[in-house]
Amino acid sequence: MNKLQDILPKMNTSNDSVQPLYKMPGRLTKATDDCMYRECDGSGLIHKIREDGAEVMMICKCREYKELLHKIKTARIPDEYLDKRINDFDAKIYQIRENVRAAQYAKKVATRYVEQFLEMEDMGKGLYFYSNTKGSGKTLLSIAITNELIIKYKIKPIYISVVNMLNEMKHSFSKKDSNRNFYSLMESFKHAPLLVMDDLGVEKTTDWSEEVLTQILDERMSYKCPTIITSNMPIQSLQKKYPAGRIKSRIEKMTFPVVMPEESVREVISKKENEEIAKMFFK
Repeated sequence: MNKLQDILPKMNTSNDSVQPLYKMPGRLTKATDDCMYRECDGSGLIHKIREDGAEVMMICKCREYKELLHKIKTARIPDEYLDKRINDFDAKIYQIRENVRAAQYAKKVATRYVEQFLEMEDMGKGLYFYSNTKGSGKTLLSIAITNELIIKYKIKPIYISVVNMLNEMKHSFSKKDSNRNFYSLMESFKHAPLLVMDDLGVEKTTDWSEEVLTQILDERMSYKCPTIITSNMPIQSLQKKYPAGRIKSRIEKMTFPVVMPEESVREVISKKENEEIAKMFFK
């Protein structure tokens, strides 16, 4: 059972707290392997007879899990990050002491952001993770926060790299009813309860791309929609990347900047994974 399946017990979900939906005559539900808890037949409903003889339909824990999994998948989170939580971000994996401290600080900010998300949401405040080094943990931490927010607050976020965001909007022009397709995409990015924009600054900058990003950020700022951004440059350097200047000023207003370690941990993680595989092969 993966980590996502451990979520519901942590949420203190139990059959005792489930309220009956409606009476339904018929046989009792037979538990099958289609339910991960073996409490229903996979439908997410349990047909029970109460002590007073009344027959009721109860919601099984597996239904809440399936709904949660659906939210995470519709958030467009890559498969390798589906079960990631903030505790999966290991500050001790960094080799340089100052990078360990930077990672610990970033992890603490991430934890506090989730705890105080309702206040951050009221302020329209997001986070801006940046470091010049690829593989420093920016994406992992931003998605871990997203998963935590889905679990705790049931929000419906969108995660997407800026390169893919712009490509999707470009390709929408080649489809039938292109104006509607482009408009729908823009609206989804403008008004998502939480938007996670990964790798801002990696994309090729054009007048069109800068204008599109400006429109999205401007709308989100106006409606106080929280935005989490990862980038390879500090906010101050965005002025050179986006010369019109409107992107930098909006991100300064919308986000709290967090410096990430200037150290890649992908190789370290890959080495550990291969060592575990070797143990499996030769145990």
